Amino acid sequence: MEKIGNDWAPKTLEAWRFVQQMLADVTQMVSDDAVDERELLDGLRVIAKVTGLCTELSVQADTQRPYFFDMCSDTRMIGGPNPDGRYLLAMIRGDRTYRVTGTRGSTAYLGFQVLAGTGLTPRRMAAYLSDTDLKLDSGSFTIVFAATEPADLGDAQWVPIPADASSIVVREYIGDAATEEPATMHIDCIDAAPLQPISDAEAAEQFTAMAWTIVKLATLHRTVKPELMTRPNELLTAEAAELGSADTTPDNLYMIGTFALEPDESLVLEFRPPDTRYWNITLESIWHECLEPRHRHSSVTNKGLQPDADGTTRIAIGANDFGRGHWLDTGGRRRGFVVLRWLDNPEPFAVRTTVVTA
Repeated sequence: MEKIGNDWAPKTLEAWRFVQQMLADVTQMVSDDAVDERELLDGLRVIAKVTGLCTELSVQADTQRPYFFDMCSDTRMIGGPNPDGRYLLAMIRGDRTYRVTGTRGSTAYLGFQVLAGTGLTPRRMAAYLSDTDLKLDSGSFTIVFAATEPADLGDAQWVPIPADASSIVVREYIGDAATEEPATMHIDCIDAAPLQPISDAEAAEQFTAMAWTIVKLATLHRTVKPELMTRPNELLTAEAAELGSADTTPDNLYMIGTFALEPDESLVLEFRPPDTRYWNITLESIWHECLEPRHRHSSVTNKGLQPDADGTTRIAIGANDFGRGHWLDTGGRRRGFVVLRWLDNPEPFAVRTTVVTA
């Protein structure tokens, strides 16, 4: 006789139904918040990309056999990243010891951030190691992440982690991809337990985490300074903590705003660049996805342009290049976000914004 039903994996089935409900909810939100068909299509594609990323973060993750994976591929730059850089992630747990080995390379910036918080607990930054504090030996490094300092640490650099540590996030910023050498790194859990089949409770926890992360990444336009949606074409300074301590680092400072433009309009930014080793400007959709940066010129770093003779940098944002400054292409989108980030300089600087018509 055919088996009609079973009572296998009840917690996981319940958690999977929760994922399905969350997907339905964010789909309705995108439909409600989009102002035209282009935005709706962008938003639905972001949901699909977010789901793929959250699968890697939760379902595919193994904290005792971790690996660094790139959260932002050329076709998946979601969550408000810097397209002129890399975001690597490895999932960990607080009761294990991890060794990260690698080479520094020659990029503008490299930082290691430990995030903590499990289940429904909000993520927080529990530790941070910047490249200015990274100990190098002929360009190579070894970092040990553990709750207590190992007795046999040797020449490695110890970073303490809390009991609820959940991941290591690596940020690397690139000023000029043609000339800079990226960092390399590998992670090992040096006290991993033998591989065991996953349990119902463990799989349910993975799917539950997946659902909540989908919601977080799909609703950034409603949670990260949403008042900017009603104040277009200006930039406001935002400390890292204002954008979420789990999503930024203390040596980054930001200006963020939205653009709202017609096809014959440009948003012109004028400023004197900060005295820092790195800055860049990025355009994003309202869903905080970078605007096809591998195929469209929608971001630029401090090494990608020269200020005018008077020392002023002029950047023109819009659907068309009308010669108003260094052009960043919106791809014809009616609205979206503008993010200006820079390093090592806590002082904000003046940015003049003007909407001009061709």
